Amino acid sequence: SFGQLEQALAQMDPLDREVLALRHFEELSNAETAALLGVQPAAASKRYVRALARLKQILESIPGLGG
Repeated sequence: SFGQLEQALAQMDPLDREVLALRHFEELSNAETAALLGVQPAAASKRYVRALARLKQILESIPGLGG
């Protein structure tokens, strides 16, 4: 549910949350995200992949959602 997603996002590093928000909710490209964060595109891409993995890990730990 949306509440569980909010709970998971609240446990994340603020920069990881921001990367996910920019890429998914604002629908920015990796290059646009990197420019906004003041990092190189490769760094933004790595952070995005790490943030997705972390979000998946958190969601899987929530009772009723995880495997």
